[in-house]
Amino acid sequence: MFGRRVRPDSTYLRSQARSGLPVAPDVVARGLVMSLLEAGDDPDERRHRGQLLIDTLDDLARLPPCGVVVANRPQVHEHDGRRLQSKTYGYYRCRFVEGVVTDARIRIYHRTAVRQQVITPKVFLNTLLHEWVHHYDFAGLRLARSPHTAGFYARLRALADALDVGFVLPPEPEDGSRATASGSDVEVL
Repeated sequence: MFGRRVRPDSTYLRSQARSGLPVAPDVVARGLVMSLLEAGDDPDERRHRGQLLIDTLDDLARLPPCGVVVANRPQVHEHDGRRLQSKTYGYYRCRFVEGVVTDARIRIYHRTAVRQQVITPKVFLNTLLHEWVHHYDFAGLRLARSPHTAGFYARLRALADALDVGFVLPPEPEDGSRATASGSDVEVL
């Protein structure tokens, strides 16, 4: 059992193979990103600006709409009494109706897991872009699921670089820095 390799399925292989830019952002999208980074700590303002960015990306990629929810509560997390074990920054959910993505939503937790401080604008934007790439995987690439493959992270990096905000993402592992996972969940209803 241990050491036995599981053969990747077709969804995994398709996700892995698609590493290019999922959408060509325009000057409006870049402006919305900068506006979002300057939005301050108000969850309603962040939600509004985040929704404008997601609407723009959806239009550019010709995807069905995806709503943005900002929960003004701490990140869901697990703690062993001494240390934080895991936390969820946000998640993406959608439904499939006759093979088409509907009711898509990105939810972002606005406060840190333990100290319950407002997340930074960079963390907010990183999470928003990460979850939108899940939306792209389901609605654009029509994947059955959206695994965290190297291709997924390449799409996310290409999007952030095209938006001129690559600095909001964790460093590449080959930079010698330790990359951190985003802690996102995906649920298809």
